[in-house]
Amino acid sequence: MYKTDVVVVGAGAAGIGAALTLVDAGQKVILLEKGNKFGGAGMFGAQGLFAVESRLQKEAGVSYSVKDAYHDLVDYAHYRVDLKTVKKIVEYSASTIDWLQKHGLKTELVNNTQEVHQKNPQTYHQYIDKFTGFSHLIEHLEKEHGILLTETSGEKILLDTDGQVSGVQVLHQGKTEEILCKAVIIADGGFIGDQQLVKEYLEINYENLYSMGERKATGDGLKMLENIGADTKQPHLFENHAASVISKDNLKWHNNSIFSLTNIPLLWINSRGQRFVNEDICYDFSLWGNVTYKAGGFYYYLLDEELVSFLTKNSLDWTDSFERTFKTLAHEPMTYKIGPFNNLKADLNEAIEQKTGWIGNSIADLAEKINVSSTVLENTIKSYNNLVKAGKDSEFYKADQFMKFPLKKGPFYAIKACSTTLGTLGGVQVDDNFNVLDKNGEVMQSVFAVGNTAATNMFADSYPTIEGLSCAFAWNSGRIAGKTAVNLVHKN
Repeated sequence: MYKTDVVVVGAGAAGIGAALTLVDAGQKVILLEKGNKFGGAGMFGAQGLFAVESRLQKEAGVSYSVKDAYHDLVDYAHYRVDLKTVKKIVEYSASTIDWLQKHGLKTELVNNTQEVHQKNPQTYHQYIDKFTGFSHLIEHLEKEHGILLTETSGEKILLDTDGQVSGVQVLHQGKTEEILCKAVIIADGGFIGDQQLVKEYLEINYENLYSMGERKATGDGLKMLENIGADTKQPHLFENHAASVISKDNLKWHNNSIFSLTNIPLLWINSRGQRFVNEDICYDFSLWGNVTYKAGGFYYYLLDEELVSFLTKNSLDWTDSFERTFKTLAHEPMTYKIGPFNNLKADLNEAIEQKTGWIGNSIADLAEKINVSSTVLENTIKSYNNLVKAGKDSEFYKADQFMKFPLKKGPFYAIKACSTTLGTLGGVQVDDNFNVLDKNGEVMQSVFAVGNTAATNMFADSYPTIEGLSCAFAWNSGRIAGKTAVNLVHKN
């Protein structure tokens, strides 16, 4: 049996942030990691985080204030968030960049990583050598006598006869054990890894969802909190992010040309065979993700024989929406081009074999293959071709430069792009210090929730378009909860 001051459940960004804050204040901490590797989505998924008024921004002459960021965030959320939480996270963000560097994880200020955000103020702080940096954080934790227990999941928060936290029941390397403690911080990343929970809160068919989230995040923390009376009926959101072409038979399948064509504004149709959006929304990942989710979780992008022939032989002066993300990470210059795709016919056939692509000799034939009305699809393509001929998208206002390719000559191809999520957001009610609240809105002493488990205090109906924000929320909510727990433990 272990005994400590605070148990932190989850060793991702939020949990590490909380644990380091506690050990720096001289508290005894045990940090639990369900898997055999620490870091979670904050390391394996993220490449950096948002901050405002940081030292790096001031040195670069970036003019964007805490006040500016606060207004952008609450306006985006239509004020359906906790305003104190938003303000506190933004206020903490600059100091967190310095705090991370002090503990061994350095960042650099880079251009925003999405093409559509290039005129926005620079707020994205990219990790430098993140795996080494995260290792430094854990080394610091252990140097200050914090304990990391891997292959250990939280199962139950233990309460004494007065209803106060007395410990945590855990499953440690297959054995049930108890850790005595004075406070618990839940930082286990939400529930994207629990198929049944995802299905319960998902508004689309589960078959049309592709998760890039942390598979170990199976809602353990929410269940632990619910069992002691926490308010877990808050909104459960999905961090919608772009769209992906996936093979249900082989989730590891990836084809570079099919991937790139997903990331440009070709003609898209929904499950009814209708156009539904200005396709250049693909240059803003959050909005792209939202519109895909709203469309029922998938759409098809279309090509004809002439477009396939063109792309096989020629490069196209359109930007792959993910190019800047990868080029920024590699510190390479942008090309602002895609293609040529020399083996495009073979790649399309591969997509068809993977049951994520379809081919029809005529529009009616393709409509039958993808189960839409041939009349509707023919009218959609006829209307779109007229818009291309005019050079103006009077239907959804896609930029003129993308109104270039009509679809006229068979065979015709349809490729299915599915809704993609980075994880779940929210689920438990907390205050601006990340104290968990009960069903009456009262603070539950010595119990905290941070990161994705508490994110609906920061995000409303969808994840905002500011880059690196969920990672920033994780680090900063962890630090804030850690500081609050320090004061609580000192009182006890």
